[in-house]
Amino acid sequence: MFRLLGNKLFWLVLLVVVAALVTMSQTSLPREDITVLEKVVYNVYTPLQNGVHGMTGHWGSFGDLLSDKRTLQNRIEELEKKNAALAVENQSLREYEAQAKRLQNILQFQQDTLDIYQLKPAAVVARSANNWYKTLVINVGESDGVQRGMPVIHPDGLVGRVSSVSSNSAQVSLITDREMAVGVVLQRSRETNGIVEGTGSSNLLRMNNIPYYSSITGDDRVITSGLSSHYPKGIDIGIIIQVNREPNGLLLSADVQPAVDFDRLEEVLVITDYHPPEVENQETGEQ
Repeated sequence: MFRLLGNKLFWLVLLVVVAALVTMSQTSLPREDITVLEKVVYNVYTPLQNGVHGMTGHWGSFGDLLSDKRTLQNRIEELEKKNAALAVENQSLREYEAQAKRLQNILQFQQDTLDIYQLKPAAVVARSANNWYKTLVINVGESDGVQRGMPVIHPDGLVGRVSSVSSNSAQVSLITDREMAVGVVLQRSRETNGIVEGTGSSNLLRMNNIPYYSSITGDDRVITSGLSSHYPKGIDIGIIIQVNREPNGLLLSADVQPAVDFDRLEEVLVITDYHPPEVENQETGEQ
């Protein structure tokens, strides 16, 4: 029974397919009217055909969308790489500009003091993290005429002096080191001689042995006194920010803010020779 029905169904489907093919071949010819069977085939076939076309259309649009997304993603990645490269280039240009300004400052100072100092420019090449305010290493040495004990300065003020030297490098002891001491005088009054010592800090020096009757005040500028052989006279040390009375009541001390920014020190100048400026005699006019 079921086999008979199956055979009938098969032949029925086959008949419909053949009829559809015949009709499609006939309708491909130019005619004004179509038969009833052709209409039936159209009614059955057209929705199927539209569905297939619709599906292929949607899949095509989806494929285009995926392609556009990949193109956009590639473009974004390309722009991000260019942006990163430009950022690095911009940073390099800013660094070159900052370095050029520093070197111009060094060169200008060297020219302005040509009659007083013979200077050897140097770059800071090493500092110890454990002794940041104690010593640093510069890239000039004996082959450049640098010797132990020579003062080291910056256009802003005194840095320290050479404590050891090799052929192509030298170690500099900083005035911020606790073991360093510099003879100083107040630039304004010239009346007070004292000693500035390091505190191990970048933003604080201490001036000691100030007579209690001194007129020292905040904002007084402190310079080297020139009373020792270590440093020429008149090099800027820093500014008084606080005056303290010692417990014995006979002496004062003062906190001094260094003129040099020791946290951002990159280039220095070694004084290899010094010619004190000639002072004119006010009475005779002679030098």
